[in-house]
Amino acid sequence: MAKILIVDDDDQTAQQVANELKNAGHQCAVRNNGTDILKIVGKSDLDLLLLDVMLPGTSGFEICRQIRRDKDVYMLPIIFVSSMIDEAEIEHGLAQGADGYITKPIDMQSFLQRVDRMLKMSHGTEYVDAVTGLSNNEGIRRLIQQHLTRDESFALIYAELMYLKELVARADSTGGEKALRYLTRALRRCAENMGFGDYTLGHLGGGHFIGIVPTESAERYCERVLKSWHKHMSRFYEYADLNVRYSDALAKDEVLDLIMCVTFRAEGEQVTAQDILDTVSRIHKTSYNEGQAGIHMDRRVL
Repeated sequence: MAKILIVDDDDQTAQQVANELKNAGHQCAVRNNGTDILKIVGKSDLDLLLLDVMLPGTSGFEICRQIRRDKDVYMLPIIFVSSMIDEAEIEHGLAQGADGYITKPIDMQSFLQRVDRMLKMSHGTEYVDAVTGLSNNEGIRRLIQQHLTRDESFALIYAELMYLKELVARADSTGGEKALRYLTRALRRCAENMGFGDYTLGHLGGGHFIGIVPTESAERYCERVLKSWHKHMSRFYEYADLNVRYSDALAKDEVLDLIMCVTFRAEGEQVTAQDILDTVSRIHKTSYNEGQAGIHMDRRVL
């Protein structure tokens, strides 16, 4: 059973939706306006918020942005349920951080299936990566959205640990995990040594990491990470018990190295989380295809 809040000023639709969800075994509450929704969400331990777009005195878009800005409830799954069917409105709604958008009139069978999928995804998702202890793929997307809804300027860094597959092939999977944890410590240590009060790190899987740091410090941060990584790499091979010697990896040109790609988001810039990830992915693809480790900045915005 899930706890679901329905916020819709159309009483007939709201009650119909609530009845269908109750019949499906869920616990539902209905509000017909957006007043104090953030406070209610913070106290209710909800599993899902169903949110109309047009509400008395406010909009569902604004409520969604408030939730995504809040450090305690920003992970709450949100689905817009609205009679606004224009494609641009739907895209705008999703850009506010919603997880889905359902148009009225509601096809109840499809609606219930959609809600069921969303709840299964939410309940089955741990937002922390087991190996590194960092936010995982879904978690980092939500954290990026949180920065966007706060209208913050920031630098987004996409770091890849090169030659990880080769290390795993010659050592084993535990060797790969040791390398990932070693890089995690380096990323954290450099951020903390630079005095970042607010930074975000995530592990997308494999050798791929995401970092969000202050714009003005991004390049210097990357330089520190790379310097630390190169300084301690031979020691890592020696003490990590990898069954791979540093000299052998060096001879094969397979020493673990880093590509660090950086793009920026300016205050007031109208971009989505996916836009930013797409931009940094293009920078990464170019640098990776050229086989160039090191720092690669998005020079278009410098």
